[in-house]
Amino acid sequence: FEAGSSRVLDSTVMEASLLLLRITVLLYVAAAASAFASLFLKDRRGSVLAASLAGTGLVAHLGYLVFRGLELGRIPLEEYRDVVSFLCCAAVAVYLIAYLRTRLEVLGAVILPLVLVLLFISDLLSADVVPVSRDLERAFLDFHISIAVLGAAALFLTFAASVMYLAQERRIKLKKTGGGGVPLPSLEKCDSLGNISLMWGFPLLTLTIVTGGVWTANFRERPSIWETQETFALLAWVLLGIILSARFFRGWRGRKAAYLTILAFTALILRMIGVVL
Repeated sequence: FEAGSSRVLDSTVMEASLLLLRITVLLYVAAAASAFASLFLKDRRGSVLAASLAGTGLVAHLGYLVFRGLELGRIPLEEYRDVVSFLCCAAVAVYLIAYLRTRLEVLGAVILPLVLVLLFISDLLSADVVPVSRDLERAFLDFHISIAVLGAAALFLTFAASVMYLAQERRIKLKKTGGGGVPLPSLEKCDSLGNISLMWGFPLLTLTIVTGGVWTANFRERPSIWETQETFALLAWVLLGIILSARFFRGWRGRKAAYLTILAFTALILRMIGVVL
């Protein structure tokens, strides 16, 4: 009887843990989407909604960690996926504290995608967390590829704007702004074009990594997104995140951002070549 009761209790704890993790992921995704929407629409209500969703997600995340501890019978810090979970939980808590003190809207657009990517490239999110029917495998893969292509297309524009910026800057230094040659937009227009396209490309690349993690967890025998070719996509994502953060927090413009953008785009192209080859 005691053994049966113990199995029932363990099953209840696991089900509660899984439910809380699903709620956590859903709320973090919604929070990240709201954070980016607030930047696109320049509406403070979006950042407030993002913080509210992230706060609710943090409560669910803490609940998951409690049930995970009950499931293991100890503080869940020995396995890699549990350490990642704690790290993501701490990152969201730091974001909320910083947002409440500073009201910086861009914080959510930077930190929340980072949390999602960490969750989806680790082994934390198994197929049980975000299940996809085998019947939808092809459709989900097509969606993943479509998002990847759209993100890459936006970053093509970011790359082009960066190259034009560097070319125009060189012309100005050499005092060749007028006369012959290929006409180029002003430095301000190049920078603005690069910023707008980056604001589209970065969230789409984030969604690409997230959907790739979901597909991997559901349809690969050994769920793991960390492969050699995937490293290029993650490198591109990290570099673009640095550029986006530096633009808002440090007012980055010009050459530094252009060079980093070109490097990130190169990494992304190497990833796409890996798909073809």
